[in-house]
Amino acid sequence: MRTVRAGALLLFILFLCMFLCVGCRLKIKVQALVAFLDVGQGSAALLQTPDGNVLVDCGPEGAQESLCRKLRSRGVKTLKFMILTHMDEDHIGGADLILEQFAVETILYNGSEEKNESFARLLTAAERKNLSMVALDRDDEAILGDLKITVLHPTDRTDPGEGNQSSLTFFARYGALSILFMGDADRNVEEQLLENPGADNLSATVLQVGHHGSETSSSSEFLAAVHPSYAVISCGAGNSYGHPDGRALERLKKTGAVVCRTDLEGDITLFWNGSVLQKQY
Repeated sequence: MRTVRAGALLLFILFLCMFLCVGCRLKIKVQALVAFLDVGQGSAALLQTPDGNVLVDCGPEGAQESLCRKLRSRGVKTLKFMILTHMDEDHIGGADLILEQFAVETILYNGSEEKNESFARLLTAAERKNLSMVALDRDDEAILGDLKITVLHPTDRTDPGEGNQSSLTFFARYGALSILFMGDADRNVEEQLLENPGADNLSATVLQVGHHGSETSSSSEFLAAVHPSYAVISCGAGNSYGHPDGRALERLKKTGAVVCRTDLEGDITLFWNGSVLQKQY
């Protein structure tokens, strides 16, 4: 298992100051947020913690200017990690412009070497910035202060497979908050996750719904194991794929989760105050 670490031990320093300062009472309130950004028919999500920012996917090329504006409006100047779940255009189309306009420290991806224009632009931009791309597979970790990212799939970075089944799926955990990112993973990947690590370990506070709410994802068995409080679907209004599928929506509603959709609501932001997760309305 490999671990990627970034950021300083901020909390340790603060607690040290508390003990060194006589009569000083220091109150620490750690907060984080996850924003599922409306990029049309595609996917992009921002994780923000006191230790830095993480961007998960970059949406399609047609939304890259809008995505950059959204990031700047949230005060983003640097990204500790850019995580690319797979190489479909609607997930990496904006990656090259992100690299040009923001200081990205590390690119993490699923190990795929798919031949498409978006991937070629990404490689060119990364080379221009002298950035390497780190391929991850099962049990690899990326750590940013108290934020811990643990990869569930693919199982072998040297042979990640192709298409949606190669999607990087992972947990992002921050204290008691857990977010399960599924990329475009389908039922075949879900079945693998149910078998290993086992259904008891898949519970998540937030589920980024696989493949934009397609019928090919979000099986009843998988959703029962995850049992999310929030289920977020990233898709474009009136998209030609029919996402999200009505049958998938019914399965999601049966879990009791609050189902959120970027095609209906725009950006979806969830705040974590250390004990409670709240949606911004």
